[in-house]
Amino acid sequence: MKKKSLASVLALVLAANSAGAWEAQTTHAGLAEQAALASRLHHRLVTLGFNGGLFEPLTIPPADAKALIDDLHLLSPTHGAVPDARGRQTALAWISAGAVLADVPAAHGANHFYDPTTHHGWERPSRGVGGVLRGVSTLPDRGVPAPDWVVDKANPFNLAGFLDQYAKAVAASTPGERSRAMAAALITAGAMIHTLGDLGTPSRVRSDEEAHLDPLGGGGEDVGSRMERIAALAYGRLGVPLPGRVITRLHLRDYFTSLDGSGLADQISTTYFSPNTLPVSGRMTSVSPTLARPLPALPAKLNLVAGGRDEGATVYNKAGTCIARYRVEHSIISFSVDDDCMLEQLAVIMPEVAAYETGLLDFLLRGELALAVDQGQVTVSAKGLGAGTIDVLVEDDRGVRTSIGRTPFPGGSEELAKIAMPTYGTRVVAVFSGADTAGEPIVAVGAIPLSSH
Repeated sequence: MKKKSLASVLALVLAANSAGAWEAQTTHAGLAEQAALASRLHHRLVTLGFNGGLFEPLTIPPADAKALIDDLHLLSPTHGAVPDARGRQTALAWISAGAVLADVPAAHGANHFYDPTTHHGWERPSRGVGGVLRGVSTLPDRGVPAPDWVVDKANPFNLAGFLDQYAKAVAASTPGERSRAMAAALITAGAMIHTLGDLGTPSRVRSDEEAHLDPLGGGGEDVGSRMERIAALAYGRLGVPLPGRVITRLHLRDYFTSLDGSGLADQISTTYFSPNTLPVSGRMTSVSPTLARPLPALPAKLNLVAGGRDEGATVYNKAGTCIARYRVEHSIISFSVDDDCMLEQLAVIMPEVAAYETGLLDFLLRGELALAVDQGQVTVSAKGLGAGTIDVLVEDDRGVRTSIGRTPFPGGSEELAKIAMPTYGTRVVAVFSGADTAGEPIVAVGAIPLSSH
């Protein structure tokens, strides 16, 4: 077992992280960018008239959203998520900004925990110094479980907010209004995938809140998860890995947790130990060490001879990743997770988190309408939609969009609307707001240029 430690590096990091998440301006910003790059977002933006795609400049005028812009200016401009004086930055930067803002104010960090065994979120631990709980004074006694937080009305970046702004980004009249709405939708999407991504930390899904009170070396207030700090140091922002795959689910909640155990929280909680849920240390007998939970399980036999050496021994999971170290001294076996073991875990966990975040982003954007022009009529069709409302708009050469047909859609067919082709304009766009056939809220969008018809 290697003796190398990151402690000397940790001591140089001064940013406070009170019970925080994957660190916002590094890890979370990088995860959001990788998810955006791997998702359908670029194509969707181009289709809707944001011709630069992920690199299209979008503007939220500071006068329209003072509190938001003030929060953004708390961030370091060097991290690429702070708009210019006009409130302008690229679509990719806005989604990154949302991933950072999910931790503002700090109390919202309590809503980024979920234990699939207990179905609980953050619960204030009892550990403190002199009766004062270090690093969590701004957090509530209990948090909203992460799968509930993304749809909670108290969450400024919830699903309803995303759907509202996303629809406006298509149906609003002027280019400026649509730019502002799309930026707001991307901020919300970034915050939502942040909340999901936090469940990639084992302590957040194993009711191990104490792991978020560890001193990290940057002063008395610099406490948090050592694993999350190591991720920031090892990967930064630009080094966050691409997703190895894209996760697809029928329901929003299933990305977080599901009955079949395929949610991110389910997978992480049963695959890895967290610092305070390791097997219980104690005297070796014929009985195996006591586990805090059935999973992850220990091997049927531990190598006690290897465990008695100075370097100890390692427990690997089926994929060959370190999940714990153990040592035997004077017939006492003890377990730990050191920095190098955490680095091995992060090399596996980070691409999976990116895969889940990409999948969730694609889920938010999944609604796609097909528009076709034939014999003087525009037909709007789609698969997988339930009841809702369809609005068809025409865009003129100034970029102004006007509704030419808004009607309820009862569901039950692939054809949503058929209207006469407008006699003017450069583009026809359509937006559906309602539910999909799985009962999930959805905004579906589509567009077709008119210049070739």
